[in-house]
Amino acid sequence: MMEPNFIRFPSFMEENGSLSVYESGKQVPFLIRRVFTVTANVNDIRGEHSHRKCSQLLICTNGKIKITCDNGNSVTEYLLKNMNEGLLIPPGIWATQQYLDINSVLLVLCDRGYEIEDYIRSYDEFLEWVKNRK
Repeated sequence: MMEPNFIRFPSFMEENGSLSVYESGKQVPFLIRRVFTVTANVNDIRGEHSHRKCSQLLICTNGKIKITCDNGNSVTEYLLKNMNEGLLIPPGIWATQQYLDINSVLLVLCDRGYEIEDYIRSYDEFLEWVKNRK
């Protein structure tokens, strides 16, 4: 079973701003099929689900976001706070995101389109799915 891991992206700083690059097959280890952004109020929790097949790459483009990942056996927390790093979350990880700053923005790159049947939205169902997957 794969675990979440950080990916660094090329970032180019100039006096008038910065540019971070996310390219399929290079920095992004999959073909990007879907992209979306998420915002929330400070300390709000989003996510609270797992995917059966979809991998996601989470990038905080503004603010700070705490990502909590649970593989059914252990829980690990990560902090996203800049555009030149992202957290790759493979299928089979229960993930939540807590928005720590005003105006935090999460950019999510996915290797699959939206498929409602791919989502596990109940934590108890997730634990059962993990147990049966072994």
